[in-house]
Amino acid sequence: MATKTQIADMLRGRLANVAERGRVLGQALGVRADMAATRRRLRAALADLGEEVHIRLRAGQEQGLAAEVKVRDLQDQVDGLKAELRLQETELRRIMQEGIRRGERPDDGSPLRPDVEGEGGVL
Repeated sequence: MATKTQIADMLRGRLANVAERGRVLGQALGVRADMAATRRRLRAALADLGEEVHIRLRAGQEQGLAAEVKVRDLQDQVDGLKAELRLQETELRRIMQEGIRRGERPDDGSPLRPDVEGEGGVL
């Protein structure tokens, strides 16, 4: 039979594990929120790019379309957002892997796994 001290120590240890798991999951949720915002900005940039290309094609300005400053700027914006999203996905994987390395596991014994596919994935 466990003593009061042993029970208290066991509870403190479990509470510390729960707090650490909460911290890791909080970080992961923050990164996932950033990823969702980046995906929204990426969709908006792709929509702007598509609209601009469509307008120019309908106006018969398809010659030299890639040389147009506005189209190139939109293309650069899309490329930058894709790069930002890759960095955020890498950060999410790192956060989740650090949590797993610390031996944190949900109570059912299954390991924490990063789910970075989300929203159809861009990459």
